[in-house]
Amino acid sequence: MIPQNFRLSARVGWLMGIAAVLVSLSVARLVVTRADDQTTFGWNIAGSAQVLAADNSKIVLTGNGTFVLGDPEEVTTKNGTWQTLDPGGNVTGGGTFQVTSLVKFDLAPGAVGNPAIRAGLAFLKITYSDGSRGILVASCHLTGTPASVAEGISASKGFTNYWNGFSSPQFFTVVNGSGD
Repeated sequence: MIPQNFRLSARVGWLMGIAAVLVSLSVARLVVTRADDQTTFGWNIAGSAQVLAADNSKIVLTGNGTFVLGDPEEVTTKNGTWQTLDPGGNVTGGGTFQVTSLVKFDLAPGAVGNPAIRAGLAFLKITYSDGSRGILVASCHLTGTPASVAEGISASKGFTNYWNGFSSPQFFTVVNGSGD
């Protein structure tokens, strides 16, 4: 037979465990950041990003800009430049690029000292100055961001996917709106 005080301790343990899980879930909901549909975010490639394609050809990108969550066509690009190199390092093209629309943006948990800087993942349609099109994927990992979130960029240009590298720090900032 199980002693009475053991059964009481087991029940208290179970109740405390359930309470801890409920509190954890509540806190987790507070930590995950949200933004309203009119929040404007800035994206920024710090310095230049260099990423490789499957054959070790490379694209080098620089730039920054903004996008509005509720309006995928309300985007800007500043200083968007690109250069492609073959596997031997010879320049094969270069020019500017413009973000034409926001495909998708998800905020991720994570923080730094500046509350306007946010972690997340953005997919942006871009047009290169030579007429080709592609997707710029910008990803930001901060302290407290899950390990599944990468840091840096990847990009496509025409049929080539430049994905290997994520070499440049990237971040998002709340430009206006709540961002919460």
